[in-house]
Amino acid sequence: QRRFALQAHQETLRGMMRQLEDLAATDELTGLYNRRHFIRRAEAELSRLRAGHRSGLALIDLDYFKRINDQHGHATGDRVLQTFASVARSCLRDDDVLARYGGEEFLICMPNTTLEQVEHVAERIRSMVAEQQIIYDKEGNTLQVTASIGVTSLDPAYSVDDAINKVDEAMYEAKAAGRNLVKVR
Repeated sequence: QRRFALQAHQETLRGMMRQLEDLAATDELTGLYNRRHFIRRAEAELSRLRAGHRSGLALIDLDYFKRINDQHGHATGDRVLQTFASVARSCLRDDDVLARYGGEEFLICMPNTTLEQVEHVAERIRSMVAEQQIIYDKEGNTLQVTASIGVTSLDPAYSVDDAINKVDEAMYEAKAAGRNLVKVR
Protein backbone atom coordinates (compact mmCIF):
# COMPACT_ATOMS: atom_id res chain seq x y z
CA GLN A 1 0.00 0.00 0.00
CA ARG A 2 2.84 2.39 0.77
CA ARG A 3 4.42 1.70 -2.60
CA PHE A 4 1.08 2.34 -4.31
CA ALA A 5 0.62 5.59 -2.35
CA LEU A 6 4.17 6.67 -3.18
CA GLN A 7 3.62 5.98 -6.89
CA ALA A 8 0.39 7.98 -6.80
CA HIS A 9 2.18 10.91 -5.16
CA GLN A 10 5.01 10.73 -7.70
CA GLU A 11 2.48 10.81 -10.54
CA THR A 12 0.80 13.82 -8.95
CA LEU A 13 4.16 15.57 -8.63
CA ARG A 14 5.00 14.82 -12.28
CA GLY A 15 1.68 16.33 -13.34
CA MET A 16 2.31 19.41 -11.23
CA MET A 17 5.80 19.75 -12.75
CA ARG A 18 4.32 19.60 -16.26
CA GLN A 19 1.84 22.30 -15.30
CA LEU A 20 4.64 24.48 -13.92
CA GLU A 21 6.68 23.98 -17.10
CA ASP A 22 3.66 25.00 -19.19
CA LEU A 23 3.08 28.07 -17.04
CA ALA A 24 6.74 29.05 -17.28
CA ALA A 25 6.66 28.80 -21.09
CA THR A 26 3.32 30.49 -21.76
CA ASP A 27 2.10 34.07 -21.99
CA GLU A 28 -0.91 34.24 -19.69
CA LEU A 29 -2.96 36.70 -21.76
CA THR A 30 -2.64 35.12 -25.21
CA GLY A 31 -1.89 31.51 -24.36
CA LEU A 32 1.07 31.68 -26.75
CA TYR A 33 4.62 30.77 -25.88
CA ASN A 34 6.60 33.49 -24.14
CA ARG A 35 9.88 35.08 -25.22
CA ARG A 36 12.09 32.81 -23.10
CA HIS A 37 10.53 29.63 -24.49
CA PHE A 38 10.72 30.98 -28.04
CA ILE A 39 14.43 31.72 -27.72
CA ARG A 40 15.09 28.16 -26.53
CA ARG A 41 13.08 26.69 -29.42
CA ALA A 42 14.75 28.98 -31.97
CA GLU A 43 18.20 28.02 -30.67
CA ALA A 44 17.28 24.36 -31.05
CA GLU A 45 16.04 24.99 -34.59
CA LEU A 46 19.25 26.81 -35.52
CA SER A 47 21.30 23.90 -34.24
CA ARG A 48 19.34 21.54 -36.52
CA LEU A 49 19.85 23.50 -39.72
CA ARG A 50 21.93 21.78 -42.39
CA ALA A 51 22.98 22.77 -45.87
CA GLY A 52 19.89 22.89 -48.03
CA HIS A 53 17.55 22.82 -45.02
CA ARG A 54 15.74 26.09 -44.45
CA SER A 55 13.57 27.50 -41.73
CA GLY A 56 11.96 30.89 -41.53
CA LEU A 57 11.35 33.58 -39.00
CA ALA A 58 8.69 36.29 -38.90
CA LEU A 59 8.34 39.26 -36.55
CA ILE A 60 4.89 40.81 -36.32
CA ASP A 61 4.10 44.17 -34.78
CA LEU A 62 0.50 45.35 -34.40
CA ASP A 63 0.27 48.82 -35.90
CA TYR A 64 -0.68 51.76 -33.64
CA PHE A 65 -1.29 49.48 -30.67
CA LYS A 66 -0.48 52.21 -28.14
CA ARG A 67 -3.20 54.34 -29.70
CA ILE A 68 -5.70 51.48 -29.25
CA ASN A 69 -4.85 51.24 -25.56
CA ASP A 70 -4.98 55.02 -25.12
CA GLN A 71 -8.28 55.54 -26.99
CA HIS A 72 -10.18 52.37 -26.10
CA GLY A 73 -8.58 51.11 -22.90
CA HIS A 74 -6.39 48.21 -21.94
CA ALA A 75 -9.26 45.70 -21.94
CA THR A 76 -9.73 46.41 -25.65
CA GLY A 77 -5.98 46.13 -26.16
CA ASP A 78 -6.10 42.74 -24.46
CA ARG A 79 -8.91 41.63 -26.80
CA VAL A 80 -6.83 42.77 -29.77
CA LEU A 81 -3.87 40.68 -28.59
CA GLN A 82 -6.08 37.65 -27.98
CA THR A 83 -7.76 38.03 -31.37
CA PHE A 84 -4.39 38.30 -33.08
CA ALA A 85 -3.15 35.16 -31.29
CA SER A 86 -6.21 33.21 -32.43
CA VAL A 87 -5.92 34.39 -36.04
CA ALA A 88 -2.18 33.72 -36.25
CA ARG A 89 -2.55 30.25 -34.71
CA SER A 90 -5.15 29.36 -37.34
CA CYS A 91 -2.60 30.08 -40.10
CA LEU A 92 0.21 27.94 -38.71
CA ARG A 93 1.19 24.28 -38.67
CA ASP A 94 1.59 22.26 -35.49
CA ASP A 95 5.41 22.43 -35.72
CA ASP A 96 5.51 26.22 -36.09
CA VAL A 97 6.37 28.15 -32.94
CA LEU A 98 4.35 31.31 -32.26
CA ALA A 99 5.30 33.46 -29.28
CA ARG A 100 4.48 36.79 -27.77
CA TYR A 101 7.86 38.48 -27.91
CA GLY A 102 6.81 41.53 -25.93
CA GLY A 103 3.92 43.99 -25.80
CA GLU A 104 2.34 43.85 -29.25
CA GLU A 105 5.22 42.01 -30.94
CA PHE A 106 5.08 38.36 -31.91
CA LEU A 107 7.64 35.97 -33.36
CA ILE A 108 7.08 32.89 -35.48
CA CYS A 109 9.68 30.23 -36.19
CA MET A 110 8.68 27.98 -39.08
CA PRO A 111 10.85 24.84 -39.39
CA ASN A 112 11.38 23.19 -42.78
CA THR A 113 10.07 26.21 -44.66
CA THR A 114 11.36 28.23 -47.58
CA LEU A 115 11.49 32.00 -47.47
CA GLU A 116 8.66 32.13 -50.01
CA GLN A 117 6.49 29.91 -47.80
CA VAL A 118 7.15 32.07 -44.75
CA GLU A 119 6.31 35.18 -46.75
CA HIS A 120 3.07 33.56 -47.94
CA VAL A 121 2.02 32.64 -44.38
CA ALA A 122 2.95 36.12 -43.13
CA GLU A 123 0.83 37.70 -45.86
CA ARG A 124 -2.07 35.44 -44.94
CA ILE A 125 -1.78 36.44 -41.27
CA ARG A 126 -1.53 40.13 -42.22
CA SER A 127 -4.61 39.89 -44.41
CA MET A 128 -6.69 37.94 -41.88
CA VAL A 129 -5.77 40.32 -39.05
CA ALA A 130 -6.87 43.32 -41.15
CA GLU A 131 -10.24 41.63 -41.79
CA GLN A 132 -11.06 41.26 -38.08
CA GLN A 133 -13.69 43.51 -36.53
CA ILE A 134 -12.94 43.83 -32.82
CA ILE A 135 -15.78 45.08 -30.63
CA TYR A 136 -14.57 47.71 -28.19
CA ASP A 137 -17.70 48.95 -26.39
CA LYS A 138 -21.19 47.96 -25.22
CA GLU A 139 -22.78 49.54 -28.28
CA GLY A 140 -20.96 47.07 -30.51
CA ASN A 141 -18.62 49.56 -32.16
CA THR A 142 -15.68 47.87 -33.79
CA LEU A 143 -12.14 48.66 -34.74
CA GLN A 144 -9.76 47.15 -37.22
CA VAL A 145 -6.14 46.35 -36.57
CA THR A 146 -3.29 45.99 -39.01
CA ALA A 147 0.11 44.40 -38.68
CA SER A 148 3.57 45.11 -40.04
CA ILE A 149 5.57 41.95 -40.59
CA GLY A 150 9.23 41.25 -41.25
CA VAL A 151 10.33 37.91 -42.66
CA THR A 152 13.71 36.22 -43.09
CA SER A 153 15.28 32.79 -43.46
CA LEU A 154 17.28 31.28 -40.65
CA ASP A 155 20.88 30.56 -41.47
CA PRO A 156 23.18 28.16 -39.58
CA ALA A 157 25.70 31.01 -39.30
CA TYR A 158 23.21 33.17 -37.38
CA SER A 159 22.77 33.38 -33.68
CA VAL A 160 19.18 33.78 -32.53
CA ASP A 161 19.94 37.45 -31.81
CA ASP A 162 21.30 37.91 -35.36
CA ALA A 163 18.17 36.39 -36.85
CA ILE A 164 15.85 38.48 -34.67
CA ASN A 165 17.79 41.65 -35.54
CA LYS A 166 17.48 40.86 -39.24
CA VAL A 167 13.74 40.21 -39.05
CA ASP A 168 13.33 43.33 -36.88
CA GLU A 169 14.93 45.41 -39.63
CA ALA A 170 12.50 43.95 -42.16
CA MET A 171 9.55 44.72 -39.89
CA TYR A 172 10.71 48.33 -39.53
CA GLU A 173 10.97 48.53 -43.32
CA ALA A 174 7.30 47.49 -43.46
CA LYS A 175 6.41 50.24 -40.97
CA ALA A 176 8.44 52.85 -42.88
CA ALA A 177 6.77 51.83 -46.15
CA GLY A 178 3.31 52.61 -44.76
CA ARG A 179 2.48 49.75 -42.34
CA ASN A 180 0.11 46.82 -42.91
CA LEU A 181 2.80 45.22 -45.08
CA VAL A 182 5.11 42.21 -45.20
CA LYS A 183 8.77 42.88 -45.96
CA VAL A 184 11.42 40.25 -46.63
CA ARG A 185 15.08 40.53 -45.72
